[in-house]
Amino acid sequence: MTGQVRLAAVVVEVNDIERSAKLYRDGFGVDLLAAYTPGDDRWLSGPHAEASWREGAYLHLALFQAKGGGPTRGAQLAFTVDDLEAANERALKAGAVLIHPPRDEPWGSTARYADLDGNCISLTQGPRP
Repeated sequence: MTGQVRLAAVVVEVNDIERSAKLYRDGFGVDLLAAYTPGDDRWLSGPHAEASWREGAYLHLALFQAKGGGPTRGAQLAFTVDDLEAANERALKAGAVLIHPPRDEPWGSTARYADLDGNCISLTQGPRP
């Protein structure tokens, strides 16, 4: 194999696209936009919410309405935040279930939450100089 292999997209299936998108936007600060793609492809079509990061390495996140087999469960998604204390308050107010409160880790201060479908969402503020 030649070249560099890296993650470019994450697709998570959810039970309720509107509620999940609201939690990710309001609670976790992810700027998801509502979208719809016609067709019958499980991974590419139907109602979804998406965000793309274009600075540095491109990364795309999409929450899709589950289409059989149920939602994605047990995945962990990690996001960086500027102010973990404020992010923690927003997450709890938006209905995220606290797994553990902010605590110091080698990579920064981190808190973890369960989303509406049983995935772990990690919010991390990098170490302060």
